[in-house]
Amino acid sequence: MSAAEEARVFAVVVNYNGAAVTRACVDSLRAGNGPHVRVVIADNASEEADLAELEAAFDGDDDVEIVRVPENRHFAGGVNAGTARALERGATHVFVLNNDTVIEPDCVARLLEAFDDHPGAGLIGPALLDLTDRHPLSLGERYDTWSLAVPRTLLKVRSPGDGRPYRVGGIMGSALLVSRECFERVGPYDESVLVYYEEVDFCLRARAAGFQPMIAPRAVVLHDGLRGFTAGITPYAAYLKCRNQLWLMRKHAGLLAWLVFVPVYAGLVTCSAAIYAVRGQWSVVKSMFEGTRDGARGGNVDALPTW
Repeated sequence: MSAAEEARVFAVVVNYNGAAVTRACVDSLRAGNGPHVRVVIADNASEEADLAELEAAFDGDDDVEIVRVPENRHFAGGVNAGTARALERGATHVFVLNNDTVIEPDCVARLLEAFDDHPGAGLIGPALLDLTDRHPLSLGERYDTWSLAVPRTLLKVRSPGDGRPYRVGGIMGSALLVSRECFERVGPYDESVLVYYEEVDFCLRARAAGFQPMIAPRAVVLHDGLRGFTAGITPYAAYLKCRNQLWLMRKHAGLLAWLVFVPVYAGLVTCSAAIYAVRGQWSVVKSMFEGTRDGARGGNVDALPTW
């Protein structure tokens, strides 16, 4: 029996005061023409009005469950809360999605077809296209520990090839389908990362466990855009992006990887800080160097929760 015939697919969508876009994401999942998809919305302690909007929208729908997370556990924690519930309910595959994505009708079917052809993959992502003009945002990435400081846009796969699934170093965290076996062997997302690079950490751990991330480019998810390091970020994002790169290196890298990483990382942070200084955004510059400081100091980077 094929993966599509056996599958109990649960989509996990993390919401934090984003009911309108979350509803659009869930509606696209329910409108799919492939295998039946159940939805778990992990709500990260949104305001009551936002949560009430979701509850009113899906009241009485047995295929949509809202899990109330008592505090904002950020994206990684929301994924863990939603995935824990999905696995409790017998999920064979968990489709992790940003709430500002919408899926094309045959997306899940095509991802499951890829699992049929590559059962050992563990995690398979779609082609991630821009919601407005459909230009590719991510067709997979070819990173390793030594290249964690290289701007991710330089590590992107540039072409979907002939449309058949292909191996990648990692998958953009906005949309990825993960098998139950992969989640159970690899473990939850690292909540100490909070957000930014949490999927990089998961992909590296999956690879270490013997899985091979893949992209099924004929499966399509539309996303409301992505921003690079210098395109415009908040101080909070700047802090986490600088800190988390160093935290991931501490978890995964050997000496040779560090020798390549350090000068590239120093150059990236310095150049990015200079750009924001010219713009007069000193709060971002300050956050970058604080993130670098805290990443270098380390911390509890191995605090994985249990399912």
